[in-house]
Amino acid sequence: MKAVRSTLVFLLVLGLITLTNALVHEFGHCLTINAVGGKCEGVYVMPGVRAWPLTAFGEPYSSAWGKAIGRVSYDQGAPTVQTDGLASVMGSGTVAVLSLLALVGLYIFHPRGWARFPLLAQSLMFLDLLFYVILPHWFGLRHLFFIGGASPEPLNGAINMGIRESVFIAGVLIYSALMTAGCARYIWHLLPDKISG
Repeated sequence: MKAVRSTLVFLLVLGLITLTNALVHEFGHCLTINAVGGKCEGVYVMPGVRAWPLTAFGEPYSSAWGKAIGRVSYDQGAPTVQTDGLASVMGSGTVAVLSLLALVGLYIFHPRGWARFPLLAQSLMFLDLLFYVILPHWFGLRHLFFIGGASPEPLNGAINMGIRESVFIAGVLIYSALMTAGCARYIWHLLPDKISG
């Protein structure tokens, strides 16, 4: 019974972390564009309402929404193609960095019980980068199979930064393989504890 309860709690936490990371992804674009000399006007989330700035919370997106999960609107774009590419990469890139930090945190701090669930869930968000590169580029699918962006945004951004396509894809695959191994090893060691330890 404890294992079932722990699994249900983890799935709830995973859902909340997934929703939070949709915002993290968009804020990654927004903060990067501001850092490179552009200006972020707002962050919008499904079904097309403004999530930031809070003073305009709930305002509808000005254009057709489509199948996007989130969008960022700019008052001023990046000053160069390279910095625009960096802003494109840093949506999934921000989530990828936080996922790596969460996995490292699991191994360093060894949280017990349910306290480990948010870190484990965040570790699994590395899939944002993998899916956003591989699904549109190799399979013609959207970022999350049927919803999300239809083009490989991080890959296109990396190409604009001057990184070769094959090098970036190889880097994403290596990062994803290491994250998969790290998450699988951590989960494997939890199994005897029935995750509730």
